[in-house]
This record gives sequence, structure tokens and C-alpha cells, in this order.
Amino acid sequence: MRIFPERRRAKILEIIREKDSASVQELSEQIGASSSTIHRDLIELKKQGFIEKSYGGAISLKSLSTTFEPSHEIASEIARDQKIAIGKMAYQKLHNGQSVIFDSGSSVFEAARYAVEKGLSITAVTNDLKTAAILATSSAITLVMIGGTLRPSSNTILGEPGHSFLKDLNVDIALIGSHSMGNNKLSDTSIDIVSMKRHMIKAAKRTIVLADSSKFDDSSFYDVCYVNDVDEIITDQGITQVQKQMLEEQNVQVSSAKVTTN
Repeated sequence: MRIFPERRRAKILEIIREKDSASVQELSEQIGASSSTIHRDLIELKKQGFIEKSYGGAISLKSLSTTFEPSHEIASEIARDQKIAIGKMAYQKLHNGQSVIFDSGSSVFEAARYAVEKGLSITAVTNDLKTAAILATSSAITLVMIGGTLRPSSNTILGEPGHSFLKDLNVDIALIGSHSMGNNKLSDTSIDIVSMKRHMIKAAKRTIVLADSSKFDDSSFYDVCYVNDVDEIITDQGITQVQKQMLEEQNVQVSSAKVTTN
């Protein structure tokens, strides 16, 4: 079966990060792609800033820059099974008749996809074009798009008039994505992204953050809020007991979604 390059490269990253390093031969055997294909993938991943190339393979960058942001094509494929599980659990928190903000992000998109698949009747507000497109396929969902300027090379709409719109908005739940969750804070790579998330959180009676366990290691460029400013965090079972305990000590509910394989 043919694997799309973005999914293959995301799998390469997961293997390298788990082991800190991997040879071309190891990656070729685990992924089922030729050595030449893996070599080209490693060159591309190095160019994008994910890894350092080594003789015969690659090593993981221990600490990415605080403004580092992968392309949305690769980002959506990293920890894909975990994001699907997180999105499913988030959908189960929603009920007919609610108003819900869907932030931009892969796990949040999965929650929106489940809402459509299960025929949930809600008013949905989003600043993400991809999420809006899936929500628009449901006749049971009233879709409200947040206005603004499309961020280059992304699906995310930011800035005005979205900020002013959110100041006057009152919704039941906000499903928020986060680039990083280190040091008991949500943080992201751009001040514009952070500003939008802050407005979304303020507009909601209840805020649920969707973040796979890989997000808890580092901090990004600008802080969104402290974890105790949100009500719940949905992650996957890769979160450590220490990380979970630290969050719960901040009076935040932590839910771990179980990844299921078909």
C-alpha cells in the first residue's frame, strides 16, 4: 500500500524521537520504503529543521527552537492515531444544542470530524478552514466562521475582525489546540496565534485543551495561559504519571485517550 510522503516522514520522526537516532537501514525496514526514499526524506526533514543528519542515518534534535513550527501537512500526521483518539474523546464531551468553538489544530479537527459523523446538532465556531470544510458537510450543524487574515501556509485565520467578534461571544465549550504544554503553561509559536486562543478561552464557559503527549516536553515562543486557566486537558496514554500529577495538582482534570488499532 502506498504511503503518502507526509505520513512516511511523520513516522520517521516518531521512530527517531523515540530512539534518539536511527540508521537509514533501520528506518527502511520499519517503514517498508527503499533506502533511497528514506535518504531523501531525511534530507527534507533536516531542511525543515526537525533533525540533524548523521552518517548513515539521523539524530533527533533535543530541543527545537521556540518558534519552530512544522508544515501543517506533516504536523497532522505526527502522532496521528493519538490525535484521532483524543478527538473522539473530545467529541464525547459535546451534546446536542451546545455552542462550541473549534480551534485550529489536528486533534480539534478530529473532534469536528466525529461531531459530523455522529450527526451532532450544535452551533460550531471556528477559525480553521479545514475544520470549517468538514463541519459544513453536516446539515445538523450551524457553522460560524471567525473572520480575519489567513496565516501563510496554514488553514488558520487570525486577527481582526475575529478578535472583536470573540469579545462579544459566549459559548458553552471551547476545544483548544496547543503547540506546547511545558512548565504548566500552554504556549505557541506566534503572538498572533496566542492572541486568538486567549480570546477563544475567554469566550467559553468551559475550555478543554486537546494535546497529544509529545506536547508536554517543551515550551514555545509565547505563553497562552497557565494550565489552571483551563478546565480539562485531553491527551493520550503516553503522558507520564509525573506529568499527569503535576497537572492535577493545578486542579486541572486530565483525561487520557486510549489508542485503538483497527
